[in-house]
Amino acid sequence: MPHNKAIKKLERLEKKGLDVEIPSTPWFTDNREAIQAERAEKQRRLAEGANAELLPKYPAPRVRGMSANKPKVGRKDLPTTFKFDL
Repeated sequence: MPHNKAIKKLERLEKKGLDVEIPSTPWFTDNREAIQAERAEKQRRLAEGANAELLPKYPAPRVRGMSANKPKVGRKDLPTTFKFDL
C-alpha cells in the first residue's frame, strides 16, 4: 500500500479521467476473514472465560449522581518556587 501522499495523487489523477489502480494491502485484505474470526474468538473467550464477571466492563456507565455520596477530597496547591540562574 503506498503512503497517503501517493494515494491522494492517484485519486487526483483518477478524477481527471485516467485509469488508476491502487495496490491492495495483502496483510489486511487477504486475511480479512481470519482477522475478524480471531477478534470474535477473543471476545468470546473474554466473555465466557473463568471469572469473566470480575473483569471491568468498558465503557463505564455514566449515570447522573453516581458518586453523590462520595466525599470530595481537597487537593493542596503545589508550592511555587522560582529559581533564576544568573
